[in-house]
Amino acid sequence: MSVTALVVNYNAGALLTDCIASLVNNGIRDIRVVDNASTDGSLATLVGRYGRSSGVEVLANPTNRGFGPAINDQLDTVSGSKLLIINPDCCLAPGALTLLTAALDHDAGAALAGPRVTDRQGRREPAACRRFPTPRLAFMTASGLSRLAGRFPGLAGVEVHEHTAPPQVAAVEATSGACMLVRTELLRTLGGFDEAYHLHCEDLDLMFRLREAGWRVLYVPQASAMHVQGVSSASRPLWVHRQKHRGLSRFFRQHIAHGVGWPQQALFTLGLWTHWLALWPLQWLRRA
Repeated sequence: MSVTALVVNYNAGALLTDCIASLVNNGIRDIRVVDNASTDGSLATLVGRYGRSSGVEVLANPTNRGFGPAINDQLDTVSGSKLLIINPDCCLAPGALTLLTAALDHDAGAALAGPRVTDRQGRREPAACRRFPTPRLAFMTASGLSRLAGRFPGLAGVEVHEHTAPPQVAAVEATSGACMLVRTELLRTLGGFDEAYHLHCEDLDLMFRLREAGWRVLYVPQASAMHVQGVSSASRPLWVHRQKHRGLSRFFRQHIAHGVGWPQQALFTLGLWTHWLALWPLQWLRRA
């Protein structure tokens, strides 16, 4: 199994060590941890446990390079034919890597495979299986109308809900960026992640570019990963809140806007930044 695992860490605490343990338990012997100037001691804890392990390499950036640049910095020296990109607050379930690898090996036209990502309670995260955010789909999700999609399919939004998600391996528009197995050489060919996305939506951009290049993205529901959201973002909620909306705005301008009329473009932009403004007070209260 020729797989390199790449983890970009920023203040993930004890979850970082849990993540690496899950990768080791899945049989990965080539693990790189790139730390973006964490200040919470997470890197020291990891080194204390795996510092002498030949299978775990720790790289420390003097400043926070961001997610995309930290991944791109490593692409030229990755040895595995497949690259597992996983968040430091995400743990891969036993056997999940075997299932993800088998899905890619079985489908020569697939570039990326993602598992069923859940929270700590085992509930599937909405981003585990999703569609690209066109104005109509984004409106259905933001308005809450997509919750009625089970009875009225025309109200479907960006997320593919659990009861309508594929029960077996299937090609989808996008999976969760918290855990992705991608063909290494293909990622190099595409130039890695778009570094103009400071945080959030760089995964969605990658999956869109893969589709545009004729490749498929697979959702593998039999493979599972547990994701504790928001750990690395807790120390800077206002900045992260803005980057989420900034990233989505960039994605829309790059990939969606040219296919819709100006009224839809205007409504999407207005709705996006109204949403940012409406939730800003909540994020302000979360700071510190």
